[in-house]
Amino acid sequence: MKLDDISLEGKCLRLSEVVEDVALPKTADAQYPGSHCAFRTVAGILPLIKNSYGLLLGPAICLYNAKLTVNIRSLTSDPRPNNLLFLTYSQDDIIFGFHKKVREAILEVDRKYHPEVLFLVTTCLQEIVGEDFDASVEEIQRMVKARLLVIHTDNFTCEDAAPGIENVFLSLSELMEPQETVEGSINLLGFWTSKAKTTELARLLGSEGIKIKNAIPSYCSPEDLSRAPGVSLNIALDHFALKLAKKMKEMFGTEYIYCERPYHPDSIELWYQKIADASGIDLDLKVADLKRETEELISQAKGSFSGKSCALFGQPGRTLDMAFLLSELGIELKAIMLHRLLSDDYRDAQKLLAEGIDPLVFRGDNALQTEKLLSTLRPDICIGCRDYGVLARQGIEPCMLIPSHFKLGFEATNEILNLMRQEPAGFWALRYKEQLLNNGAV
Repeated sequence: MKLDDISLEGKCLRLSEVVEDVALPKTADAQYPGSHCAFRTVAGILPLIKNSYGLLLGPAICLYNAKLTVNIRSLTSDPRPNNLLFLTYSQDDIIFGFHKKVREAILEVDRKYHPEVLFLVTTCLQEIVGEDFDASVEEIQRMVKARLLVIHTDNFTCEDAAPGIENVFLSLSELMEPQETVEGSINLLGFWTSKAKTTELARLLGSEGIKIKNAIPSYCSPEDLSRAPGVSLNIALDHFALKLAKKMKEMFGTEYIYCERPYHPDSIELWYQKIADASGIDLDLKVADLKRETEELISQAKGSFSGKSCALFGQPGRTLDMAFLLSELGIELKAIMLHRLLSDDYRDAQKLLAEGIDPLVFRGDNALQTEKLLSTLRPDICIGCRDYGVLARQGIEPCMLIPSHFKLGFEATNEILNLMRQEPAGFWALRYKEQLLNNGAV
């Protein structure tokens, strides 16, 4: 299929045309709050920090979307504590300043909720008008017991949410203190679940006497974070956490490795080898057994998926390694939704291209443009798209892999293979409704 055929010239590229670590072309000039908005994403992260509150400062529309994100998550299998407070930035505040209102709010939160840490999260607006919250915090800090940390999420300076998420991780380093190193202990950086210590990775490491001390930022208390440097190794599982790993190395000398979570069995084997080498242990035999089980599941699944086509939305870790897994199942990759290619993505891209796989790559941060692309490509399956209404209208089967995000290693890939055979709950009702509408029932 030619790019001209899908009427999205300049907005779609082939994978072979994408340059490493450069944002993909925008699909529309107008931007709206979504997955690319750092303010909204940060609002979803702060509830992971125990004994803390987040005071979100911004115009009503930004606060609404942040609150909407939290409300939607409360209905999922991974609800998070409600520790967010909101302070609206009005037109008068733009003219006369926001400092006094913020100061009063901080004092009230400290008096009423007694948090150990209070995160102050800014939006684009404060950065544009030039409010200096860092200076204000230094003054207010002396008046409150809570530790105050400012997180900037000025999305107008960047193409995606990455800088805001990285700022959250970097702010956590301010809670850390020098510690004696405990040999045989590690931190997982960038794993977003309370179940880190029950994962396959934790079990394999534990079998060799290696203990996971913290999964940052997942349900760590300020005390946990203060002691976090006292490990022999940090494992950064995603690029958002890499800056924290580097900062901890700089401040405390804590060694780290960077290995984004993989999906293909060969990649997982290499991933485990890298972790084992850095930890000074041997996992070869145990990993080989797990790999055989996963390869057998892949072999069994090929009959169900061979010959089908799909569009793949970004996944935690190495999305293009996931694409390689799908291609091994016999699935034709029509499009992959990404913001940019990182270093690991680029290596995975070369592996796909070497196999003659060159799908469209599209920046899926605009719902209307994404729907337009899907309606033209008509894939059989859409992996990772949460707009079930769009998929039901177009007769595309959805596949949601969220439960696999809480797992690591071969068990995550096994879960993916299982989830790909299941229809998301409630989708049949949407599909039935669309059939009625198409048949003129309404």
